[in-house]
Amino acid sequence: MSKTCPNCGVNSPDNAKFCIECAESLEGVPINKEETVKKAPSTSSSDDNGSVIPCIIGIIIVVIIVVAAAAFIFNSGSGEETQKNITVTFSDVYVSSGNSISGIFYYYYYVNGFFNNFPEDMEGYTVKTLYCDKEDKELVSTTEKLSYFESSKDSKYDTMISSYSTPNYLDVDHVKVQIIKDGNVLNEFTANMNTNKLTQSSSSAPTNNSSK
Repeated sequence: MSKTCPNCGVNSPDNAKFCIECAESLEGVPINKEETVKKAPSTSSSDDNGSVIPCIIGIIIVVIIVVAAAAFIFNSGSGEETQKNITVTFSDVYVSSGNSISGIFYYYYYVNGFFNNFPEDMEGYTVKTLYCDKEDKELVSTTEKLSYFESSKDSKYDTMISSYSTPNYLDVDHVKVQIIKDGNVLNEFTANMNTNKLTQSSSSAPTNNSSK
């Protein structure tokens, strides 16, 4: 506490009778009561922590989303490439003829070959073989699940991809084997029909075609 000199304005001790600066009498001058100001505790640290934590969480979430999106795109692209890599190599595509067990004369159409690059998951894959004439018109077709041929995977021997028999001759010029996934044609492979194995009884059949 102190007294303020009315003459010069200098503060003197509260028990002083005269101003310490100008010697002015301080009798009757009121004593100044200094208020003790309590300093409020700083909250800046806690406030900073409160704003930083949500920011860090937000960054982590963004990073997780970016990584997940990148992984999804990579896996999708890899899957598409695997699908496109499934191929068919033909070994023998021909038609033969002869009497069946019942004595009826039949024509037998065969498509033999190899499947390359089987996918790990064959769910949804089918193999469709189309028997076509010279105008590329489909005469008949067969369909089988790709998983049916899994036993031939990595085999050095060819497998029968498709076969068809009929008592009525079909003038098949070529066949098309389609690899289908969920109704979409991923790849198509073509081979000519070999008629050199027809017997003399099938005089109406053309000859001298060869398979690709």
